[in-house]
Amino acid sequence: MKIIKVINNNTVCVLDENGREQIVSGKGVGFGKKCGEAADTDRIEKVYIITDSVLRKKLIECMAEIPYEYIKVTDDLVNYISERVNVPLNGSLIVTLSDHIAFAIERKKQGMEFTNPLIDSIHDYFPDELTLGRYCLGEIKEKLGVELNGDEAGFIAMHIINARMGTNMGQVPNITKMINDCMEIADTFYSGKIDKSSIAYDRFLVHMKFLAKRLFSSQELPNVLSRDEDILTLVKLKFKKHYKCAKCIQDYVMKNYAKMLTEDELLTLAIHLRKISE
Repeated sequence: MKIIKVINNNTVCVLDENGREQIVSGKGVGFGKKCGEAADTDRIEKVYIITDSVLRKKLIECMAEIPYEYIKVTDDLVNYISERVNVPLNGSLIVTLSDHIAFAIERKKQGMEFTNPLIDSIHDYFPDELTLGRYCLGEIKEKLGVELNGDEAGFIAMHIINARMGTNMGQVPNITKMINDCMEIADTFYSGKIDKSSIAYDRFLVHMKFLAKRLFSSQELPNVLSRDEDILTLVKLKFKKHYKCAKCIQDYVMKNYAKMLTEDELLTLAIHLRKISE
């Protein structure tokens, strides 16, 4: 591997034997090295092959500014998280999570700790991600000797949610709040009689997560159900109460986020609402 850029003592950019640009890290791998020299492969602990030039640039900047120990711990955490989720994670997680951890540790040293206003909603609607966030806090304490505020598990969970759903971090708070508010609308509409331990409720929650993702990513699904007059009539007449609740959710989304649910989404919501309410 030929070195093309020395980022710091522990990270260099190289070209492999096929001419692909890679980022490699390891204790002392860049110490005393210059461009054009061969990388000491015995020192390499991690190889990052990133084809996206923007993401590669961000990772290089991140590694140049953040202590190597933080990067190494974050990389271990990303590997742990990847093994426990059922969808591919966005490759930017190593960048966003290492940056967050470094900033959180710095704030901790300065006596500044933030509370997470969405922690209850994350607990209710993204429990798996919150569990992973708490695992991360335990690893940070054990490996870096820093005990972060428990609310940081919620912030880490938000990074994981973002990486799983393919959204950007700015959308995660809105997605979480929208899901929480829509679930409360349904709970109020049915006078608190929804069985939140049922499989139907779990399916409804999954549906709301993907609905929120589509809305904030401006992804539109083609109308299929609503083209069938029999289905349309059946839902609107026999599921009249549940369709009304779906319309309440649509009104909320439109008023607060200026996003419109399609007729198919209203019909699907009504079907889910009937299942969770009965």
